[in-house]
Amino acid sequence: MRTLIFSFLLISVLTISAQSSQGEYLEAKRQFGIGNYAEAKQAFRNLSDDNLFAEYASFYYALSALKLGQERVAENMLKQIQTKYPDWNKQQEVDYWLTHLSFSQGKLWQAFRQAEELPETWRNYLIDTFLGKMTLSGLDSAYALNANNSYIGTYYAKAIQNQPYDERDQFLLMELAEKFDFSMVPDENLPLVKKDQYAVALVLPFMYESLENPQTVIRNSIIFDLYQGMTLAQEELESQQIKLNLFPFDTQKKGSVTYDLIKDGKLEKADAIIGPLYSGPSKYISQFSKENKITMINPVSSNEGIVGDNPYSYLFKPAYSTQGREAAKYAARKFTENKNLFIFYETDRDSIIANAYKETIERDSFLVVRFERLTNESAQQIQIDFTEQYEVRLDTMYSQEEIDSIALIPGRFVRTRSLREEDSGKIVRDRNGEDVVESYEVKFTVAPDSIGHVFAATSSNLLANNFISTVEVRSDSIGIIGYKDWLNFSLLSYAQLERLQVDFLSPSYYDVEGDEYNRIEQKFIQHFGKTPSEYHVYGYELVWHLGQLMKEHGKYFQRGFLDGEVKSGHIMEGLRYGPYKDNQLVPITQLKNLRLRNQNIKQEADQANEDIDK
Repeated sequence: MRTLIFSFLLISVLTISAQSSQGEYLEAKRQFGIGNYAEAKQAFRNLSDDNLFAEYASFYYALSALKLGQERVAENMLKQIQTKYPDWNKQQEVDYWLTHLSFSQGKLWQAFRQAEELPETWRNYLIDTFLGKMTLSGLDSAYALNANNSYIGTYYAKAIQNQPYDERDQFLLMELAEKFDFSMVPDENLPLVKKDQYAVALVLPFMYESLENPQTVIRNSIIFDLYQGMTLAQEELESQQIKLNLFPFDTQKKGSVTYDLIKDGKLEKADAIIGPLYSGPSKYISQFSKENKITMINPVSSNEGIVGDNPYSYLFKPAYSTQGREAAKYAARKFTENKNLFIFYETDRDSIIANAYKETIERDSFLVVRFERLTNESAQQIQIDFTEQYEVRLDTMYSQEEIDSIALIPGRFVRTRSLREEDSGKIVRDRNGEDVVESYEVKFTVAPDSIGHVFAATSSNLLANNFISTVEVRSDSIGIIGYKDWLNFSLLSYAQLERLQVDFLSPSYYDVEGDEYNRIEQKFIQHFGKTPSEYHVYGYELVWHLGQLMKEHGKYFQRGFLDGEVKSGHIMEGLRYGPYKDNQLVPITQLKNLRLRNQNIKQEADQANEDIDK
């Protein structure tokens, strides 16, 4: 009976204690809810060792301290909860607030590491909360300390893009876009200015005063081909109710003449400028373009230096570094079985392409075994290195049965001959007077299939021929990527290039057997009495794109660039810019049945089919 009474009294006491703790806890929660964080903190502290409410009281104690700005107190309590109550079912909330504290204290490297352990929605909310509030200078500092963090890089790029168009760092924006592979939204900092018709100034070296000199006319045929192509595109656009008025201005290749054009106010009403081509005139036009917010585009150059710091300046063609970068991306998708490669380059221009190729492909874990400038002498040495052979005697290392097995391996060729004395050269005979036969293999110094591919950035007929001849001698399947110029070289045959499956970097590729080209070709013959040159095509394609873009996006046609989508071409492959100042669409071609085919399109289609299958 006494035991029963004692048990009853104990249960009563525990019940009263629990009811008392519950009341204190609910009151503490009420104080927290109405913002009395100091009172709440003290109340939760009193309950931090309570049997029923210790975990919750400790947690809300930390939150109360955080609300009072006592970050160190909050952090210590949250870490104590992790250690003291590891099995508590609210540990994820503890992780969230510790991550929150790391962000608020500027410990970004630690914060991002902690954030990776959180549910995606919580992680994204924290990142949006903190990075979204940071200033451009704050993000600049954060990026300097965390240069490989994609979240910081993306927010940094957004902050740069939110700057006034004239003030943003375009080079840094391009670097971030490439590094973190993100898409840019249409640029709202450029006004949408639509018109019924647009004035396009053609600021080019027409050399009007020299036309009586036949040699000048011949050397200047490129400019006239460009101009004729532009006028034909203008005519076709007009049939689509797109009105572009082309106004030619002659720079005569002189900065002084170009300066006078600007000073006389002849360019002030232009909505866009095509040209100039030379550095002297470009300097003045670029400054004029930037000050007057008139977009300019160079029709033929791949030199990114022309763009400079002018946010309104663009290249119609891919820049040299872009060509190298896109060729490397193509190679990384193609040569997955063997990631060893050689890179060779000839001129300073080629070195820009080669360096961009190297930097890009190394990011895909490819190993650049050799990176070398080409001269006639070094090319000869490369040829020797590729074709030099040495012998390996087999009968001293393997039994005859093993040698017979080696001979059956594809690509292995076991040879035999009479053994000779090393000093005298006499044939060695056995006791029966029979010749002693040795088995051997001939191997290349650069072992077969040890190199996956070679990128040869050269426009030299002789050097390109050396590469092709060298690879053809070997029995393996080294891939080659070169320039489209190689197709014009007399020392190389189309059949040879097709047999070796050589890929060509072809930034200006267009299909001369396509239906649209044939239609345009007939128009050129009707209008100008000749088939189109590549410069006719450049001029035509540039003005045709300009008209289509201005119809949709107005005077600042580059508004249509930043989505990074491909704008299909009429004759050429098209345009893709994103945040860049040059065309990012770089065709890589290959001969198929002696006809050039764009391999980039095929790669992308194959990849899309693989994705669908998956």
